[in-house]
Amino acid sequence: MNIGRKNILFNFLLIVTVFLMVVVGCAPKGRVPSGIMDNPEHHFEQGLKYLDQDKINLAREEFEQALSLAPDYGPALAGKGYLLVLAGDKQGFRLIQKGERKAKGKEQKIACICLEMRGYIAFRKLHKISPDKLILQAKDAFNRGKVIDSNNPALYFYMGEAYLYGLRFPRAEKMYAKVISIGKGFQERANERWELVQKANRAAPQSKLGKEIVLVDKLTRADMAGLLIEELDLERFYTRSQKVEKQGFEPPSGIQMNLADLYKKIKVTDIANHPLKNDIYLVIDLGVKGLQPYPDHTFRPNEPMTKVEVALLFEDIIVRATGNDKLASEFIGQESNIPDIPSSHYAFNAVMLCTTRGLLSTDLRTGLFHPQAPVKGVDAVLAIKKLKDMLRLF
Repeated sequence: MNIGRKNILFNFLLIVTVFLMVVVGCAPKGRVPSGIMDNPEHHFEQGLKYLDQDKINLAREEFEQALSLAPDYGPALAGKGYLLVLAGDKQGFRLIQKGERKAKGKEQKIACICLEMRGYIAFRKLHKISPDKLILQAKDAFNRGKVIDSNNPALYFYMGEAYLYGLRFPRAEKMYAKVISIGKGFQERANERWELVQKANRAAPQSKLGKEIVLVDKLTRADMAGLLIEELDLERFYTRSQKVEKQGFEPPSGIQMNLADLYKKIKVTDIANHPLKNDIYLVIDLGVKGLQPYPDHTFRPNEPMTKVEVALLFEDIIVRATGNDKLASEFIGQESNIPDIPSSHYAFNAVMLCTTRGLLSTDLRTGLFHPQAPVKGVDAVLAIKKLKDMLRLF
């Protein structure tokens, strides 16, 4: 009887041993590392850095290097999934979730969850999900992450990003503040974002377009046209104003024609399929200085606006809205206190008019205006709110 039991036990152990050998033999094997830093963790971290620098191909190389060492390394699988999401492929989320299942330890799992949250943000930027769905899905991932580590700054940072791109600025502000209070990294990035949402909250854009433009790094001519129509109700100032200036166009001799009529006869060749074409046509028809078509009949809707162009635009709006032509030469003859805008500069009066009224600013450290610098969306929305408040007095 004892011998029978021993045989059964021996056979069982033999089967288990063979099974384990088969499993181990079938498990994917990675290449041999070529040095101390040639490890999955290092390659994954480098991949994240390249992602933050928008160096997508280099990030892909690093994730592949990590997987060549450890084919089941969860964070690198999630990284590859995130790259698919960036390209608009929703199957990337499955690979991210696979990476989370394969992840070992809380740090690896949090890294995968953060990539999932970033994936939803990327999908929102691609207009594949709505702001509400972005927040719902990101919040689900965020809550899973909090169960693992409730004090992880990366979780709060990317939830802040989700609220930001979901156009919930006050909630985003709270998340960034939480990151700053936790410390442990992400403070600098959270500080920048916190300042952005502070401006967004002060600007309080009323339209959905205004809220979305807050997130734009370089405001385009089309963006500005849309902002002026949506947020400022520009037409009411221009339709009640006096004669439109000729601004470089001269009607044929003997023909009385204002600029708005002239623009109706100009064919603009590059805005027919633009989503903001109606706003663009309206600012052209109104003859808004700074947003006229170019001599080649193009509007160039995606061309970024510079600070000096915005200054000229705001000057025109103020003069036209108030009916006070003297404002167009208020500072002519004065000495300039802005190093890169001398009194001889063609936009000197416009820049002075805007800076003295707080619509545009100079660099606090150097005093420079940086006339050719692109204008951020949030700065434009905030300036238009100030302009709107100022014009209420007239």
